[in-house]
Amino acid sequence: MTFGKNNDSWPLRLPALLLIWLFLPGLAPISLAQSSPQSERAAEAPGWTVEQLIGSLAKSRQAEVRVEETAFSNLLTQPLKTRGILRFTPQAGLEKHITAPYDERYLVEGDTVLFESKTKGTSRTFSLHDYPVLRAFIEAFRSTLANDVVTLKRFYSVTLQGEPRRWVLILRPLDKAVQELVESIRFSGDEAYLGRIEILAPGGDRSVMVITTGAP
Repeated sequence: MTFGKNNDSWPLRLPALLLIWLFLPGLAPISLAQSSPQSERAAEAPGWTVEQLIGSLAKSRQAEVRVEETAFSNLLTQPLKTRGILRFTPQAGLEKHITAPYDERYLVEGDTVLFESKTKGTSRTFSLHDYPVLRAFIEAFRSTLANDVVTLKRFYSVTLQGEPRRWVLILRPLDKAVQELVESIRFSGDEAYLGRIEILAPGGDRSVMVITTGAP
């Protein structure tokens, strides 16, 4: 991959997905104030609710899917592309395994996160209690896939747009600390099929994950 500026500073401005999943070992604990639950329902189709969508995603969810992720940043001379596998284990297990162009694994089990890099020969385990901003970010994925709307609304305002055949679920963080990293997280798909996750950062950087059914 090719970088446009100093290699030591460019990851700090990448979208939250890249900042957290790819450069996790460099993060420092940040305090996170608890926010009040709220939900936005603009542009919902009649009879089509957030609860119905997330419930259908949980029922049809596959244990493993292939993913291709592309990061766009003004600090990159060209997009950064990775491939891998996303795994989900009820109730609180989530794993992202990057297989190319390097080999790294991020495993979330409850409040514990394990980071392993075969490419670098390193590993690290830590608690989400010490990284509340990371917890909020992970809950965007974990709560959505686990049909946990209550937890999701603790951290995000939730807007469902479109109709069952073409929907977009937009999450906007409620806490200011998370807002500094994430402007919105957008899940999109067709009925119970989740096909795309896009993360937008305040500075215009973004990350796009395309999901295909079935693991390699």
